[in-house]
Amino acid sequence: MKNCTDCKHAQWDRTMSGRLHPSGAGRCGYEYKLPPLPAARRWIGGEPMASSGYINRHQELGEHCPYFAREEGK
Repeated sequence: MKNCTDCKHAQWDRTMSGRLHPSGAGRCGYEYKLPPLPAARRWIGGEPMASSGYINRHQELGEHCPYFAREEGK
């Protein structure tokens, strides 16, 4: 899916009254874990970190998201 609008992992910015913010901004809340490396291997420069996670209801993603999951009941 190239849009996070109905994804259960989407954490949308909200107004003070609890409504979706008109900006459409949010973050991807999908939590993932990297598989452990063999004991003989090491990450160069320490553990890798993912960056960004910014999503927007008004924009499509460049690629289909492999972690898209529709909220149950929708």
